[in-house]
Amino acid sequence: MLTFDAFHAAAPSIAGKIRDKFEAAGMCMLATLRKDGSPRLSAVEVMFDNGRLMVGMMPGSVKARDLLRDPRCSLMTTIADKDDLSGEGKLFAHAAAWTDPAEIARFLGSAAERLEMDVEAFEGSHVFEIQVSGAAWQHVDGDAFVTESWNEGHSIRLRRRVGANGYPVDVPA
Repeated sequence: MLTFDAFHAAAPSIAGKIRDKFEAAGMCMLATLRKDGSPRLSAVEVMFDNGRLMVGMMPGSVKARDLLRDPRCSLMTTIADKDDLSGEGKLFAHAAAWTDPAEIARFLGSAAERLEMDVEAFEGSHVFEIQVSGAAWQHVDGDAFVTESWNEGHSIRLRRRVGANGYPVDVPA
């Protein structure tokens, strides 16, 4: 599992686009696993902190409980609508819960300042660092649907799917 900065060093063409989308929207969709193993999908705000991708959650929220029980998760950039062809990014990751009270207080203070809120509003919040193991960036390029994907320890894989009934074709990255 890599910090976001380490992921960016390993796969800059994917990480840079995902970071830009996260920063523009300020949020993403987070997939977690419920206690019974079924998926849960939630909107969550994202923030970058010293090269790390962070998410915070209200005390006792079900998505926080999901991550405390099983840290496996996925994050996806937001899309405006079906006509938004700007691309979408996906991260495959683990959410590492922060436990150091001083680091949590520093991060929550920074988040409160950024959001122009009182830090007391965040008291007891959970803070997680998203540690990346894989990622994908998908976009439309002319008549092709292009996917760049990456997994930790591997190089970037590029696939193009042409036409409605086309088959993916690997091309050199």
